[in-house]
Amino acid sequence: MTWDAPTVWYAAARWLGYLAVFAVVGAAVFRWWVLPRAIRAGGGDASGSAARAAAAARVAAVLLALALGARLYWQSRSMIEPEEALTGEVVRLVLAGAWGRGWLAQAGATLVALIGWRLVGRSGHPIGRWLTMAAAVGLALAGPLVGHAVGLPAAGALGYPATVIHLGAGAIWLGTLGIIAVAALWRPGPNPVPPAALIGAFSPIALVSGLAAMAAGSVVGWRYLGGLDALWTTDYGRTLLIKIATLVVVAAVGGYNWRVVLPRLRAGRSAPIGRTAAVEIGIGIILLAITAVLVSLGAPVELAE
Repeated sequence: MTWDAPTVWYAAARWLGYLAVFAVVGAAVFRWWVLPRAIRAGGGDASGSAARAAAAARVAAVLLALALGARLYWQSRSMIEPEEALTGEVVRLVLAGAWGRGWLAQAGATLVALIGWRLVGRSGHPIGRWLTMAAAVGLALAGPLVGHAVGLPAAGALGYPATVIHLGAGAIWLGTLGIIAVAALWRPGPNPVPPAALIGAFSPIALVSGLAAMAAGSVVGWRYLGGLDALWTTDYGRTLLIKIATLVVVAAVGGYNWRVVLPRLRAGRSAPIGRTAAVEIGIGIILLAITAVLVSLGAPVELAE
């Protein structure tokens, strides 16, 4: 694959989209699941954390809309010669195809997220809660519609559901952690919800979603490789190995938070949860960048056909 400027920009737009999807999904999980459980367990004033989570989700939804616009532009440009002008007819042709229908599904879920989080932030209208949760589910369901999961025969019947689980569970795991850090750990405010209660409420979710993301990703990766030797003989396989190594590091930091930091917090001792969460999030951001590169490469089973 040639990494020319359009390919690089398209991968960058995909990376921004992943980051935004993870934040939108994570904000919904934090606001409607983690935060209420943490309050019941440890008390504290959650209003500041809730407001910051809603603000982060609104920003993420705007960034997702921008990323989707960039992806549509570069996808449309890939259909014409570099010197040709991009016309509305080309864009309409792109939107009329399978990729375009997947893009429209993502755009619809993004619009729901924008409206839902706006309602949550401005008036706390009850419908906002349901719209934000619907948007989170919609983004997980729509994301794989523009990739190998539906466009590659080797994906098979398991390709789409496994990719949905991989994307959705990954967003619940790392996206929620990111929102916890931004909304509650790094700017706690007066009378905050105790970190021990927050991490205690999040840990079971992180464990289940992390394992689900890794299991589903293994199924998807194996189907696209077509054989073990492709791991070291193809660009896709070597990039996948880098992703796996990065994922192991993220999981190790998460395990440290669960087995070492959380018990210390529950015992009333000091623990560097802010720093370890920052490390886990930072490596997670790199992981998403690697994923954006990976899905830009042709799968070995596709290249062998």
